Amino acid sequence: MNRVEAIRVLLVEDEAGDAHLVKLKLRRAQSEHFDVVWVQSLIEAQRCLAASAFDVMLLDLSLPDSEGLATVHSARDMAMGIPIVVLSGRGDTDFALTVLEAGAVDYMVKGDFGYDGLARVIRYALLRTEMETRNNLLIAALEAAANGIVITDKDATVIWANSAFGRLTGYSPEEAVGRKPSELVKSGLQNGSFYQDMWANLLVGQHWRGELVNKRKNGSLYHEELNIAPVKNSAGEITHFIGIKEDITERKEMEAQLQRLASTDPLTGLFNRRVFLEQLELERAKVARLPHYSAVLLMLDLDFFKRVNDAYGHATGDIVLKAFAEIARNTSRAIDISARLGGEEFAILLSGADKNDALIMAERLREQVAATVIDHDAGPVQITVSIGATMLSAADINAEAVLHRADVALYEAKDRGRNQTCWFDS
Repeated sequence: MNRVEAIRVLLVEDEAGDAHLVKLKLRRAQSEHFDVVWVQSLIEAQRCLAASAFDVMLLDLSLPDSEGLATVHSARDMAMGIPIVVLSGRGDTDFALTVLEAGAVDYMVKGDFGYDGLARVIRYALLRTEMETRNNLLIAALEAAANGIVITDKDATVIWANSAFGRLTGYSPEEAVGRKPSELVKSGLQNGSFYQDMWANLLVGQHWRGELVNKRKNGSLYHEELNIAPVKNSAGEITHFIGIKEDITERKEMEAQLQRLASTDPLTGLFNRRVFLEQLELERAKVARLPHYSAVLLMLDLDFFKRVNDAYGHATGDIVLKAFAEIARNTSRAIDISARLGGEEFAILLSGADKNDALIMAERLREQVAATVIDHDAGPVQITVSIGATMLSAADINAEAVLHRADVALYEAKDRGRNQTCWFDS
């Protein structure tokens, strides 16, 4: 605290001798200049406070209009944040503590001021009030933050949390204090190595940042971006950790939605052409790398689909496409990749399959499509599918070569009358 102007002191003391001693001690202070206004009662003090600004109040507890702790309470109410130093004739430690609990910032015994003691107490009172004001401002800022903020000791036990933490997790700050965050919000979806890596950074004093899925008090899951900063003392030892928790659930859901839009056909939910070609290229490279590995590509085209659109309308055509996509999903294995390449053209990549596996699967799918009936006001809608199949070869230079062979087989199936499967045979 670096003051240039005089420190304004309101001295509330009914004994003239004591008041004279206080003013004398402050006049002799070496480091600051004190401007002292002396009054002899609380009512006079109230008038002074209303008329002028003061930095500190020196308060006797025995006044004509007040006595004891009631004097502190009354003075605190009228002082409006001005630090109060009690001057008393009682050298009673327990009573001094009671006075401090009542709102005074310090307590001195009259006549026992020592050299510059009173001035030091006033300086300390001003410094303490300044620090408390600053701390209250910082706490208010933390409370106003939109992100959850939690402070733990070095053992990760919560010692403080803001209101946003409560809104995020469902645990009030009071419920969180004394417990570890892992006891409150751990979802179990992160494995042990995730937390080992996190603590490996934190315990050597490094800042850590990451994303994880946590669990609220009501059991619901949420995505969180967590920033943790170690706090060290003057000796360089970690004493606390500060965690800032941001709810990124909405952002993650939007990212997932964008990913779905970029990778899937919006009507059928199957992969789109771009993603399918990427997967086909990866499978082709795998076949070329592994001598005993095989895979098959099926190209599928709904027979006379244009007639469905013309006769029943495009809305019914969309229903037919979705029904076919569902059959393709249910017929395929979990490791297979189904896609809509465009219009009524579809493809299925059978990973690890041979010719026999592929033909069995293709025939099962063809029969299910032929047996499917879609109700419509103009009459039942039935469709069939033509299928072309080919093995992926180590000699294929790219995915387009595989697609070409499967297309050749597909058109052979159409030329033979549709509703059948043809295998590409060189």
